Amino acid sequence: MILSLETSTSVCSLALHQEGVCLAEQVYNLPKSHATLMPEIIRQLLDNLKVERSALEAIAVSEGPGSYTGLRIGTATGKGLCSALEIPLISINSLDIIIEEMRPIVSDISYIAPMIDARRMEVYTKLVDKKGAEIMDTQAVILSPELFENYVDHPILLVGDGAGKCEGFIDHPHLKIAADIYPRAQCMGILAFQKFNKGSFENLQDFEPNYLKEFHTMPSKNPLGNL
Repeated sequence: MILSLETSTSVCSLALHQEGVCLAEQVYNLPKSHATLMPEIIRQLLDNLKVERSALEAIAVSEGPGSYTGLRIGTATGKGLCSALEIPLISINSLDIIIEEMRPIVSDISYIAPMIDARRMEVYTKLVDKKGAEIMDTQAVILSPELFENYVDHPILLVGDGAGKCEGFIDHPHLKIAADIYPRAQCMGILAFQKFNKGSFENLQDFEPNYLKEFHTMPSKNPLGNL
């Protein structure tokens, strides 16, 4: 069994998976409450399923990008459990969690760009095709109307709490936006199970979340312009 902790946004979610199948999930959309909620949610989740902590085989955490505070709390909690139970730590890209949530239900979309709000007119994002092949890797991007100018002939889905910034701003004839979507622990299960089977674990001493940036940075205006 793998316990997944998703804390990269204002939404805090936890889920328990067995061989990639979700047994239960709890979700709380209460900003700045991750630290106080986490211990009690974990206890409730395991108690409701009558699962002892000793039955856990790994802990999966969101590695970022996302909220600095949320990622720090999730990582600290995951490390603490792994150390106490002597089990491995698995990290999952927060944007990949969103992609995993959306990819099975979008058949008419050529590309998916998950977006997590990075404040101002900046988002954390990446771009993949409908099969999940990476077109643009994870990075912080300052939004511009021409961001997807090389893909105007293809339907693109922008999804996540950062996608709402693009409404009426990005110039694209086939743009679809789903802003009220957050990375959820339920969608970490199969990704964590794949890493578990490969033995792809993090070093408890050295692992830090991918904060991506600590201060406001100035990436290129259009990272897709040369593709």
